[in-house]
Amino acid sequence: MGVVDELMAFENDLARGRGREYERVLHEDAVVVVPGAVLTRAGCVLAVDASPGWDEVELGEPRLVESRSTATVVYPFVGRRGGVTYRATLSSTYTRDQHGRWRLLVHQQTPRDEPSGHTLPRPTQVNLVVADVVRAGAFYRDLGWDVGEPADPHAEIRFDGLSVELDEHSSVAYWNSGSPDDDAAATVLSIHLPSRDAVDDVWTRMTALGHESRQRPFDAFFGSRFAVLADPDGHQIGLLSPRSDEHRSDPPTPAPA
Repeated sequence: MGVVDELMAFENDLARGRGREYERVLHEDAVVVVPGAVLTRAGCVLAVDASPGWDEVELGEPRLVESRSTATVVYPFVGRRGGVTYRATLSSTYTRDQHGRWRLLVHQQTPRDEPSGHTLPRPTQVNLVVADVVRAGAFYRDLGWDVGEPADPHAEIRFDGLSVELDEHSSVAYWNSGSPDDDAAATVLSIHLPSRDAVDDVWTRMTALGHESRQRPFDAFFGSRFAVLADPDGHQIGLLSPRSDEHRSDPPTPAPA
């Protein structure tokens, strides 16, 4: 097997794998550059485990660049998840360790276009109607979110590319005359956590603080560890681990009470 075939075998495993594959291949001093982040080895492993992964991947024809101590493969990549398609040019530089095994030293992704598959731009704001902004803000601070100080009956929680906003009915009246009286519905706003244990840990911590549980942690049919909390107004917050094929079940059975 030639060098390019060896390296592309690693790339194929990484594209389809989870954190353990990255932990096995990444050099201890690795740097991983992805859109919006520069990750260390440990940070990359956590990020991959927190990601839902790709449903389908395509690795294009690679170009190999070699030096005395490194080998780099550059190739087009396509990843698909649901209705989203991600296209990028990937570059991975490998070096050999003291045992002569290839280790990934630097990886970089250069998107070729924005993720496609949506006819409208992605969501940028979610407004949760609450009875008391201060009380709701305390729940989300307990969850670990950085809640801004309330301004009148309104508070904001900022993420990269998304704003979750808390509004009392008196605030909603200014921008939605048709808003229903009910504060919460069956919608679940889910948070991706890095591991199955993290789902249990967050659920245990939040319920110990007195917050309501709608669904205790369990191994859901789709392969994730999953639980549901409720904020003081009844909005449901899902806690979702990365999916695992060994935990999938078919056909689905009702979630345990």
